[in-house]
Amino acid sequence: MSGSRPIRLPARDFSGRALPVATLRRLESLRVHSTAFPAVAFRKIEAHRFSHPDAPGGLLYLACDLETCLWECFGDSILDPGAIIARAAWENRRLSRVRSGTSLRLCDLTELATRRALGVDQSALKHTDLAVPQAWGLAIQTHPDQVDGIRYLSRFTSRPCLAIFERPGRVSDLAESALGLLPDLDEAEEFLAENFIALA
Repeated sequence: MSGSRPIRLPARDFSGRALPVATLRRLESLRVHSTAFPAVAFRKIEAHRFSHPDAPGGLLYLACDLETCLWECFGDSILDPGAIIARAAWENRRLSRVRSGTSLRLCDLTELATRRALGVDQSALKHTDLAVPQAWGLAIQTHPDQVDGIRYLSRFTSRPCLAIFERPGRVSDLAESALGLLPDLDEAEEFLAENFIALA
């Protein structure tokens, strides 16, 4: 007999509660992105975990390493045997480094103490019905404490990722540097080989 657990959503008085805040003194993260956009591009995309359609601004998703970036970009396409990534999608992706000139104030959902204070568990943050994690993204993005973003765990590698909120002046505070197209990076080619991924 199968059971079920509660789906945890932000409390009705969420905006009136103090938001646990962690300070990231130095941002230096990676992003795999389409060559059609700069690395620092805040967007609202329905299929992204914390990007609620009613959010006041876009989000910028970053990861700590290339492997996590690649899983976050292509993971849903490559988990099944005989995994294939569209060649055009692979060849038109670039790896960039993103840095911030100032410290960032984050809601760190990788920390149990933060999740306990907010009344949320990992199953809600990784729920397959994106309305659930997006509700948390919206509640944190619009909270009066005005944090700069969320730190969370990749659902593929369990390594830390960031979702930075679009705020006034944020774009000018972030600097990007291109590290190369995916086909030109040995580590990206190793990712394909190690995971038995074909390009087609």
